[in-house]
Amino acid sequence: MNGLSDPPAVKPYMQPDLVNYLPAELANIAPQEIKSLFPNPTLVVLEGERDETLFISTLLHGNETTSFEVLQYLEQRYRDATPSRNLMIFIGNVDATAAGKRYLPHQQDFNRIWAHTGPHDASEYHALAQSVIEIARHSNLFASIDIHNNTGNNPHYGCVNTLRPADLQLASLFGPLSVFYRNPSTTQSIAFAELCPAITLECGQSGDIDGRDAAIALIEKVLALDAFTTKPPEEPVRLFETIGRVVIDPECAISFDGSAAELSLTPELATSNFIPMHEGHIWGRSQRAHSPLQVLDEHGRDLTGEFFRYDDGVIALNCDSTPSMITFSLDAIRQDCLCYLMRTIEG
Repeated sequence: MNGLSDPPAVKPYMQPDLVNYLPAELANIAPQEIKSLFPNPTLVVLEGERDETLFISTLLHGNETTSFEVLQYLEQRYRDATPSRNLMIFIGNVDATAAGKRYLPHQQDFNRIWAHTGPHDASEYHALAQSVIEIARHSNLFASIDIHNNTGNNPHYGCVNTLRPADLQLASLFGPLSVFYRNPSTTQSIAFAELCPAITLECGQSGDIDGRDAAIALIEKVLALDAFTTKPPEEPVRLFETIGRVVIDPECAISFDGSAAELSLTPELATSNFIPMHEGHIWGRSQRAHSPLQVLDEHGRDLTGEFFRYDDGVIALNCDSTPSMITFSLDAIRQDCLCYLMRTIEG
């Protein structure tokens, strides 16, 4: 892969800047100073010993800083060394990173722009994502790793979007826990799963050292891997499938401590991720005539009645289910969702 020239003079966000190095100054800055080195979304290409390319996606959400720490590691690791295969690193929402936010009010979520689902998808953010996809498509992709954090109390786990042996091997190399999802359909990993084995890493909360180290370890394992398996991985993976996404009416006032509000969520939910729940488990209470919780599947279909019942102001599970990514962050709830609901995939 040839070295890349200076960033092209284009409208911000329509295309990424292109560079062929990670600056040494990364070691001495905080995430909020990212724009001093990368003023725009940027693709960094490091030429490796093999022509195959490992794609790494970072800072799609500006308040998730594990991927920034991985950038710092990669700069130090390959400052005077050549990676075993090409590295292509996307540095995403630098404006939100500078502000310490998931994304800014005028922006779209950088992990919801990787597919066109309707006329509203003709934005400069979608153009940016499509530009990145097209560059990567012609780069002999070996695998894609997208690095994220949670705002809730979750274990480390990987997310895959297809049950191919290679993708499951990626998940097993990260850890024993994995989630298969197809909703939302506009994420980076779903787009890249069409091109190569792909995984999203959920590395715990920002600042989680174990999560950072697990992400780094996976990158090094994939760089050293000769080829992906064509058979199910030898290492067992506890695999869940996401069935629905739980959203809350954005106009609803929420309490998390049991105090009276339009929606009062049960405090124990904060520590309930990946813990199986049985039918009848109470999630909260509401003062509204209709429950403010809604469950949507990957196609936007309403599954609320399948998963929740609402009797005399009490919101309870209508079937056995396991939640993931429950968050009590109002920003995360308003900008994304309360959580996801899963079922175990057997076999």
